[in-house]
Amino acid sequence: MEIKYRAHRLGDRSGQRRSSKDTVEANFGAKSQQPLNPLMRLLWGLWLLVLILGGLLYYLISQPKSPDPTTVETVNQQQTAAAPKWQGPQPQQIAERFLAASTQEERLRWVREPMAVAAIMERFYRDGPGATEQQADLKVVSDSVNTAGWAVQRFTVRMTDGSNRQLYVPFDESCGQVDFKCYAAYCSEPWDKLLDGRVAEAEEMRVSLKLGDYYNYDFADEKQWQCLAATAPELPEPIYLYVRRDSLTMKEIETCSLTVPMRYTVAIEIQGESYKRRQWLLSRVICGSWVTP
Repeated sequence: MEIKYRAHRLGDRSGQRRSSKDTVEANFGAKSQQPLNPLMRLLWGLWLLVLILGGLLYYLISQPKSPDPTTVETVNQQQTAAAPKWQGPQPQQIAERFLAASTQEERLRWVREPMAVAAIMERFYRDGPGATEQQADLKVVSDSVNTAGWAVQRFTVRMTDGSNRQLYVPFDESCGQVDFKCYAAYCSEPWDKLLDGRVAEAEEMRVSLKLGDYYNYDFADEKQWQCLAATAPELPEPIYLYVRRDSLTMKEIETCSLTVPMRYTVAIEIQGESYKRRQWLLSRVICGSWVTP
């Protein structure tokens, strides 16, 4: 009798458990069919917004950045994957030692073609910008530009007045040296003499070129001329250079889109009294960079 009684009690409990379970499952099903309350809808909406914004931010960050317009160069030689084997001080050491030099003799140790640039350097530091400029820091622009026989490491030198200079260290298997003409943005003629017409032509001017749209006076025929807006560190405001569309010079320039300023070393000359309207003829492209090979 005792056994039957206990079995009966266990059976009752088992039935109670099944009944409770059925009740919970029924209640769960009933609750799942109820609409979300306003607070839950708000939380779900905020969560979806976070996911969307996160995806958008990732997309924007992952996009390739446009090149800095102040550092764009054209490279006329085929680039190779590896730079020449390096000997001697590294490019940054050369740049730092050049900038730290305080005498003409010390600076000439670290530059290309020292005999050819000695007079230019002396004037730059005695009467030109170098007499008053004070450097704040040196920054690597990008990885070196490697070509078939040489490479160039590029730096920007920021001055205390906020201006910048481009310091390039070309190097080959033998050594590396600062290109002083590039650093000084050297031009064969002073800009003030070109602007007032005292000089009719200039054989070596370092400028940044961008497509222009000013067609007037001697260069009014847009079918004949391509307008280029030119800037330079010592040029107070842009000037306009013109190239004949059917010329070999134009074919050289057409290799680049020029939608952003790009550095060129060029020869220019006036046409009639075009200088009075800030217009010059671009007679020759020397190099698609401020550093000549």
